[in-house]
Amino acid sequence: MTRMKLGMAMIAAVAMSAAASQALAQSACTAPKVPAPVDGRTATIDQVLASKQATLAFMDASDTYQSCVLGELANAKAAAAQNKTELPATAADRANGEVAANQADKEKVGAAFNDSVRAYHAAHPN
Repeated sequence: MTRMKLGMAMIAAVAMSAAASQALAQSACTAPKVPAPVDGRTATIDQVLASKQATLAFMDASDTYQSCVLGELANAKAAAAQNKTELPATAADRANGEVAANQADKEKVGAAFNDSVRAYHAAHPN
């Protein structure tokens, strides 16, 4: 291979890798908004039930979001493999970090809801 052809091949590989990275950076995945917790000591039963629905909706949306992020990562890896380029390690780190952050939010939201239910029952023992 001549130096010119080798140079052109390297430029193409870098461009393909950059395109895969850019696709991940411009994610179509949108993290769901964390619902506001309710104070179970002062909340009405309707507010607790609405909080339950918001919590369940957040959990479902989070599962969809995490699947989307991991799906985009898998697609970027497949595109890089097809183009015989390497996906930057930062792409996987970013995706895994987003999933981990959302998972932490899920745990906090679930714990906050459970705390509000316990507080509601303590304030309304009937």
